[in-house]
Amino acid sequence: MDFYAALGVRNTATTAEIRRAFQKLARQLHPDLNPGDPVAADRFNAVQRAFNVLSDPQRRGQYDRGESVPPPPPAPQLGFEGFDFSAQMHVGRFNFSEILEGVLAPERAPEGATPGEDLEEVARISFRESFEGTRRRVNVTRFDRCPACQGAGELELGRRPCPHCHGQGQVRGSRGRMIFTRRCRDCGGSGQLGRVRCTHCSGEGRAMHSDWLEVTIPPGAGDGTRLRLAGAGNAGRRGGPAGDFVLRVQVEPHSFFHRAGDDLTCEVPVNMAEAALGAHVEVPTPDGTVSIEIPAGTQNGQRFRLRKRGLPLLGQAGEGGKGRGDLFVEVKVVMPAVRDDESRSLLAEFARRNPQDPRQGLMRFAGAKE
Repeated sequence: MDFYAALGVRNTATTAEIRRAFQKLARQLHPDLNPGDPVAADRFNAVQRAFNVLSDPQRRGQYDRGESVPPPPPAPQLGFEGFDFSAQMHVGRFNFSEILEGVLAPERAPEGATPGEDLEEVARISFRESFEGTRRRVNVTRFDRCPACQGAGELELGRRPCPHCHGQGQVRGSRGRMIFTRRCRDCGGSGQLGRVRCTHCSGEGRAMHSDWLEVTIPPGAGDGTRLRLAGAGNAGRRGGPAGDFVLRVQVEPHSFFHRAGDDLTCEVPVNMAEAALGAHVEVPTPDGTVSIEIPAGTQNGQRFRLRKRGLPLLGQAGEGGKGRGDLFVEVKVVMPAVRDDESRSLLAEFARRNPQDPRQGLMRFAGAKE
């Protein structure tokens, strides 16, 4: 089986990309989500096996080099039954390093506790939800503490003599006429066995589990806000601390309000008479409609500031009127369509009585010839 193909990633994928691909497939194929589907169960087992290898740098390196990566096998029994000490052996047939390999090879230390990985999901919310706050119920497929060994990776069996070394803590072996003694790998040299590798989680101390999380999205959460739930990510290996769960917020754009940090902007149309003579104009806000005064002579694009009418500041909403951004109202002057002669005459008379050249000095300012 091609482990990279099983996860749908390239052989140059980073550990984070491999983890994301596994989480995506696990959410689709997990047995809890596909009860009674043997095909999904087989695919899930294949995906989990690929992830167990590719997420571990040492195992991945062995896999990339074409080496087999099975679970660590138990040490072989080295007895002397049937050994003929009178057999003629030629030392030249053996490499000296090969002879001493079983004696001097360092013992592999048991895998220690390692922290769990963080998990991340995306939640899309509306503008109104970002203003008022909301909740999201998220299905998370993650590694949880193994229920069989409670995260230890091993099961307690009670103290008993090691059957491999018969309680001696050492085993004897031979190469040719050489006889040597080394520490028993099964019991670590103690001669006693009290724990055994958990078969439910393959000694990792964690197993796949699907769960629902309730996440509160506070008022003022914006596009890209990251909400972290400590300890709600993947459980650590062999009792290591759990990672975190991160919910990344995406806010859908609003058709009228535009967000700039904690402030809001909007565009309000006014007619020529309102802009020229001044008027009171109704303006929508997230809290409802308010009336603002447009002074006489207001120009197109002029902005008016409404304090504390913007979005709640994240984590500071409802503090005695504090903790709000502002709302900036930009005026858009809408010119009327002139359809009759009388209106044209009135506008011409207005222009005659109020002469103004809005382009005066424009050419000189731009450096062009007038």
